[in-house]
Amino acid sequence: MERGKPFSATESPLVDFDAVCQKVRAAVEPARAHAVSLHDERGDVLWLSESSMGPDEHNAVREAVEAFSNNAGAQVLAYDLGDARSAVLLRAVNGRRMMVGAIMVIMDTRVIKQDDRGGIKLMTPKLQRVLADFAAMRPEVEAAPASASAPARAPASTRASAPARAPGSEPTPAPAPTYSKATAPASVKGGGNPGPPARKASPAPAPAQARQSSTPDSAPSSAPVELSLADSVRTLAAQPPPATSAVPRSMTAPERRPSPEVTPEIDRLHAALRRSPIALHVQRLVPLTKGSQLKRYEVLLRSKSDDAPNVAPQAMLKAAVDNGLGSMIDRRVITELIGWLVHHPEVWQTQAMMFSVNLTTTALHDEHFIKFVGLCLAKSSLPKAMIAFEIDVPTAVKVAGRISEVAAALHRLGCPMILDDFALRTECFDLLRLPGIRYIKLASEVTERMRTDKLSQAAITAVVQMARVLGMHTVAKRTETAAEQEWLTALGVDFIQSYALSPPAAIDSLSKGQKPRT
Repeated sequence: MERGKPFSATESPLVDFDAVCQKVRAAVEPARAHAVSLHDERGDVLWLSESSMGPDEHNAVREAVEAFSNNAGAQVLAYDLGDARSAVLLRAVNGRRMMVGAIMVIMDTRVIKQDDRGGIKLMTPKLQRVLADFAAMRPEVEAAPASASAPARAPASTRASAPARAPGSEPTPAPAPTYSKATAPASVKGGGNPGPPARKASPAPAPAQARQSSTPDSAPSSAPVELSLADSVRTLAAQPPPATSAVPRSMTAPERRPSPEVTPEIDRLHAALRRSPIALHVQRLVPLTKGSQLKRYEVLLRSKSDDAPNVAPQAMLKAAVDNGLGSMIDRRVITELIGWLVHHPEVWQTQAMMFSVNLTTTALHDEHFIKFVGLCLAKSSLPKAMIAFEIDVPTAVKVAGRISEVAAALHRLGCPMILDDFALRTECFDLLRLPGIRYIKLASEVTERMRTDKLSQAAITAVVQMARVLGMHTVAKRTETAAEQEWLTALGVDFIQSYALSPPAAIDSLSKGQKPRT
C-alpha cells in the first residue's frame, strides 16, 4: 500500500489512520504539529502518531468530546497543556451531522490564532477534506436520546489559554498506559534463513506510538532540520539506553510499564521511521505431508531503501524498539499487508492462504492495538483466519498477565495464533491453554540434535502427539538438508520453514505467479 494515501470509503474499504495523521500534519503547515491522534465518538483512541498520551491530553479529549456532543457548539476547541503547548480538537461529523470522531493536534500555543469572535482560525479547506476522509472511515452513529446525552460544556474555543482542567474540579484520570523497551521487532524475523535471526532472545516491540517531546521548539518552522534514518540510528546507538522512571501500580488497573524518556534524538528517529520505505517479504511453510490445500506464509519486514534493498533493517528496528517506537512498526506491517491483500484479491480468492505477522511486546501491552486490528479486518472484509499472529514463548511468558486477554480478543476476531520457540518446558505447556493457538514452531534446540540424540527424537514425538490431540500443527525451523526433512517427516512434524526449500520472497511475487526467490 502506498504510504500517505488513505483509503476512503469511495476508494477501498481499508482503514489507513496513519495516512490521515500525515495529511493533518500537511494541512496545518507551516505550523508544526507535535503530535496527532484520532479518536472515536466516545473519545477512545483509534490511532496516535506518537507513543502515548499524558493525563492533560486525555483531559482535553474528554472535555472536547463532551462539548462536541452539542451539535450547536463549536467545531474546533483548544486547550492549554502548559509548556507553551496546546491541544486543538477538531469535530468529525457524518452526512447526518452526527459526531463520529475527533482529531487532536498538539501544537505550539503561540501559533494558534483566533478570529474576532474567539473562534480558532485553523479550519482550512485542506483540513476540512481530511476531516471528511476521516469521517468516511468511521461507522454510522445513531442519534442518542436527549436524556442520555451529557450536558454540553461551555465552548472551550473561547479559552485557548485556559488550563485543560480547573484545579480540583475533576479527578485526574489514571495515567495512559506506558510500555517497556524490548529488543527487535518480531516482524523482521528471518524465518528459515541461516545465520542469527533478525529477532529473537527478547521479542521486539515498542509502544504503539511515542510520546511527543514536552520541550517546545524555539519557534515554529515550516522546514525543520531532519536527519536521515541512518544518522538517527547512529546517534541513538552511541548513547546509553534511555532512563525510565517507576510508575506506581494502580489499585484498579493492571500494572503500568515505564516509558523511555523522550529526547530530541527520539523525535528525529520517529520522523525518520515514518519516512523510511519498507517492503514485505513472505516465506512459505512447506508441508511434509500431502492433503492440505491451505498455503501458509510468515510475513517478514525488509528495507526498501536503495542502499540496502530487501535486507532486514535490524539496526534501524533495534534502535526503534530500544527507544519505544517498535509497536509503530507492527501497525505499519499490518496496514501494508492488509492493503496489499485488498488490492490483490486474485491471490487469495482462487487459493486459500494464511499470513502470520510477528507481534512485539509493545503491541501486546497496547490496549488500542486489538481495536486497530479489528477495524482493519472489518473494513477489508478479508476471510476469517487469513491473518494470523505469531509470538515467541519467552515474550508470552513475560507478558503472562496480558497474553490471555490478547489471545481471547484475537480469537474473537478469527485470527489464529502461532507459538514460536516451543520446547519441553512447563511454561510452554501452560501457553497451550490459550484460545486460538493453532501452530507450534519447535525451538531449534529441540530439532538440531534429532539425528544423533534419542532424547531429542522423543521430545519431538511428544510435542507432535500432544499437538495432534489439541488440534494443532507443528513446524520445524531452519531445516536445510534432505536428511533432516526425512527425519522430521518420520517423526510426524507437519511443516518445515526452510531457506533451502522456500526462501523469503517479495510479497508481489504471489500475484505474478512467480516462483518465490530472494
